[in-house]
Amino acid sequence: MDPIAQAWVELKFENLYLKARGESFQELFSTLLEKRYPGDFVRVRPWGNVGDKKNDGHLPSARTIFQCYAPNELTAADAIKKINADFMGALAHWPDDFDRWIFVHNSKAGLGPDVLKALLDLQTNHPGKLVQSWGYEELLREVLFLEEGQLTSFLGAAPTRQAIVDLGMEDLVPVLDQIARHSVKPEIDVRPVPPDKLTRNMLSMSVETLLLAGMVRTPLVRQYFSAKPGDRDRLAARFQAEYAALRVGTSSPDEIFHALQRLATGDRMATPAHQAASFAVLAFFFEECDIFERPE
Repeated sequence: MDPIAQAWVELKFENLYLKARGESFQELFSTLLEKRYPGDFVRVRPWGNVGDKKNDGHLPSARTIFQCYAPNELTAADAIKKINADFMGALAHWPDDFDRWIFVHNSKAGLGPDVLKALLDLQTNHPGKLVQSWGYEELLREVLFLEEGQLTSFLGAAPTRQAIVDLGMEDLVPVLDQIARHSVKPEIDVRPVPPDKLTRNMLSMSVETLLLAGMVRTPLVRQYFSAKPGDRDRLAARFQAEYAALRVGTSSPDEIFHALQRLATGDRMATPAHQAASFAVLAFFFEECDIFERPE
């Protein structure tokens, strides 16, 4: 896969994974598995008063049953209760239909030791069934196995290295116009970008890849602003205000980057060219130290 496209896919899926909870997480999971295993994976939904009989998805070819769990806050006691109840329920309702049972969760940081022990105990007590857990990395692996058409259907059209190279002023202007719709009083403090700023902000390799790709085209952004210096100050202020708000309510630097890209592209389904333009704009303001933190 094109490295720029892969970085965008990883960032886009990470954002979806972190935000999905409850039914929306199960919908994300089911949609992914349907695209990954078309004609094989079967999503199971609650039906009347019989529910889903402890089965959120069935992969017959691998004799696997999935159970999703994505609360707002994952606690050990609730997770262990859920694991035991769902596994025993699957044994009761589907005893001859699965050899592998997978607990799918939304904790990107991983599972606690007590939760892991509960899964290991199930494996020990039921040696005829393989008990596993899937989190972010396992689901991302399934995403990266999707073919190009399936990826586009699932996440949208990914930008590529060629889109960065081909970026022209006609692609850049709509992105800058989108940001300029909101005005904020400028409070600009411009210094050269420190070389260790990427490290200081603990940005993932995916975001680093997209920012470094965008830096290839920051001269185009600088050319635009050289003719419209007032626009540069106004847009920098808009980004600064959005970044400050996100820093208060969001802990993940990658989530902040994704939100700033949404500010640049708007809510519409952005084309690869517009996304490439947004990376160039974000890279420009990153270099100018209008967004993200400087090293001490």
